[in-house]
Amino acid sequence: MRDALTVFWRAVRDWYNGMVSFAAMNALWFGAALTIVLLGPATAGLYAVTYSAARGTGQHISDFWQGAREYLWISLRWLLLNVIIVIVFAVNVWFYGSAPGLLGQIVLIVLITLGLLWITTQLYLWPFLVLQEEPKLRTALKNALFLALATPVYTLTLLSCALAALIFSVVLIAPLALFLTSFLALLGSLAVRERLQTFGKLPSPAPTPIDGEPL
Repeated sequence: MRDALTVFWRAVRDWYNGMVSFAAMNALWFGAALTIVLLGPATAGLYAVTYSAARGTGQHISDFWQGAREYLWISLRWLLLNVIIVIVFAVNVWFYGSAPGLLGQIVLIVLITLGLLWITTQLYLWPFLVLQEEPKLRTALKNALFLALATPVYTLTLLSCALAALIFSVVLIAPLALFLTSFLALLGSLAVRERLQTFGKLPSPAPTPIDGEPL
C-alpha cells in the first residue's frame, strides 16, 4: 500500500509540475474522444506522452502525434474490444440483474467482479503496450492482468486513488476535460514502471546527489 501511495503522490507532483502541457494534451484527447472513432489513437498518444514523463524525459506534443500514428491500428483494435466487452457486460448485467433467485445474484456478483478486473487492466494496459519492443494487445492484456492479480493490495490502493481523482473531477466538472485522463494515464505509467523496477524487470532509477555532491 505504501508503494502505491508513493506512486500516487508522485503522479500528483509530476502532473502539477507539467500542468500546462498535460492539461493541453488532456483537452486534445477530450476533443478527439468526442468523435468516438479517434478515441483509440488519442489514448495511445496520451499514454506515449505520460510514459515519456514517467521515464523522466519530459512531455512533448510530438510524442502525442507519434504515439497516435505508431499505435493507430492496435488502438483501434483496443477500442473495438472495449466496445464489445461493454456491450456484452451491459446485456448480461441487465439480464441477470432482473433474474429472480439466488443464482442470478451470484452471477451478477461475478460479472461485477470481472468488470472491475477489466477496468483495472486498463490502468496498466497502455503502459505495457508502450513499453513493449513489439506491441501486441494480447501480451499487454496478459501482463496487465497478471500485474493486477499479483499485487492486489497495490492495485486496490491505486484504484481507490483513481476513484478519488474521478470524484474530484466530477464535482468540479472542468477537470474532466483538463485533468482526469492525463492524470490517470500518468498514474498507470508510473505504477507499471515502479512495479517492474521492484520486480527487477527494469533498472531502478539512479540515486540523486545529496547536497550537490557528485555520485
